[in-house]
Amino acid sequence: MSSTGVLRSTVSRIRRAGSHQHPAPTAGRSKRGLFPAERSIPRPDSSLGGYGLGNDRFEQVALVSIGRMNMAGLRPEHDVLDIGCGIGRIARYLCAYLDSTSRYEGFDVVEEPVHWCRQNITPLFPNFTFQFTPLFNARYNTDASSTSAATFRFPYPDESFDFVFAHSIFTHLVPDEANNYLREIVRVLRRGGTTYCTWILFKEGSPDYNHAIVSRMHRDRSGSYALLEPDMPGRAGGYDEQFVLDAYRASGLQLTGPIHPGFLIQDAIVATK
Repeated sequence: MSSTGVLRSTVSRIRRAGSHQHPAPTAGRSKRGLFPAERSIPRPDSSLGGYGLGNDRFEQVALVSIGRMNMAGLRPEHDVLDIGCGIGRIARYLCAYLDSTSRYEGFDVVEEPVHWCRQNITPLFPNFTFQFTPLFNARYNTDASSTSAATFRFPYPDESFDFVFAHSIFTHLVPDEANNYLREIVRVLRRGGTTYCTWILFKEGSPDYNHAIVSRMHRDRSGSYALLEPDMPGRAGGYDEQFVLDAYRASGLQLTGPIHPGFLIQDAIVATK
């Protein structure tokens, strides 16, 4: 079976497990089978904080995300940008999937996880590069002198990547920052390239998006955006579906299909340049 077929089979199993609340696939099973290269990378210590390190979701979210991205068009020969790479939760599995001649670039606003990835992933997979980008964020970097995400230019030339993804990044961006990131995605994508991004979405009168967290969020006056904690906009934010669709169109991105409501993770939008 091809790598595409294997990954689709795997994500189907995970979907079934999630829908019936069965346990996620064991770490040993996935490591022995689909992702042998992942075995060579140590598991980050939970002292690094967050990222699902203390529970089974560390692996589960990564496998679901890779399965979704594969079905969105990710291929082994692609040059890939990971916006908000964190502790390398998804990168460690891409090491087994991307060709050695492909290029992976990741950046994050938190320095410690980037340093960990440089120390533990890059020496084994030199085509995987990680950058620390000290942007202001009300949750992760409160240094007011840092660059704003609303004006940040990704540190890569135009049309550098075939595939750009952002997992759980737009949930930490306010509207002007989110719009800038979409424009930057368009800039660094090659013509015909694909982007996969996750969001927490809501839609008045629709049952499509049932994130419990949305009911606890505070809507802004426009109704297009909501925050879990108004005093800490970088923690968690949700967007009205129509606002996001309009933002994609304005940036020059074209959706390739319907929005994929989250079942274990956030809602996913796939688009091309």
